Amino acid sequence: MTGTEEKLRRPLLWAGLAVVFLIMVNAPDAGLLPIHDRLVEKAISLVGALLFVIAGVLAIRRTAGYVDARLSRRGMGSAGSILAVVISAAGYCVIVLTALSALAIPLQQLVVGGALTGVVVGIAAQQTLGNVFAGLMILMVRPFRVGDTIEVRSGALNGPFTGRVRALGLTYVTLAAENGTLLLPNAGVLAAGVTVGLHHPQ
Repeated sequence: MTGTEEKLRRPLLWAGLAVVFLIMVNAPDAGLLPIHDRLVEKAISLVGALLFVIAGVLAIRRTAGYVDARLSRRGMGSAGSILAVVISAAGYCVIVLTALSALAIPLQQLVVGGALTGVVVGIAAQQTLGNVFAGLMILMVRPFRVGDTIEVRSGALNGPFTGRVRALGLTYVTLAAENGTLLLPNAGVLAAGVTVGLHHPQ
C-alpha cells in the first residue's frame, strides 16, 4: 500500500466508525437492542453520540489534511489551505447537527440562537470575514499567482507596494519585498490597482 493510499484510508476508516456509532445512537429507539430500561437506552445513545462526534471530527481533520497535502504537492498550497478550512467548517456543522438530531434535541431554538450569535460574530469579525471572502475571490479569479512580481497601488493600504508573491493565504497576500516580508490584507489588495509582471530582483 502506497503512502497516498494509507493517508486516504485513515479518513475513510474514521468515517466508517462514525457511521457505526451513529447507528448505535439510534439502536435503542429502533428496537435493535433487547433493552427495556429507558435510562440505559439514554446512556447508550449519549455514549454513541459522543463517539460519533469524536470519530466524525477525526475523519474531517484527516480529510482536510489529506486535501491540503495533495494540493500543496501540486503547487496549490494556498488553495489547499482554504479548501481544508471550508471542509472542516462544513463538516463540523454537519456532525453537530446530525448528533443533535439523532438525540432528538429540538433544533429550532438552537437555530434561532445560532442566527443571533452569527449576527453578533459577523459584526465583530466584519474585517476578518471581508479578508476571507476577498481571499476566496483572489483564488478563483487568479489575477496573479505565487511567484509573480506585482505592484499594489492602494490609498487604503498606503501603497504602492512592490514584491514577489510568496503566498496567497486566507486573510493575507504575502509579498517578498526588498525591505522584508509584507503582509497585505486580501480586502485591500482586491480593491487596489495591481500591476502584474514587473521585473523584481531575486
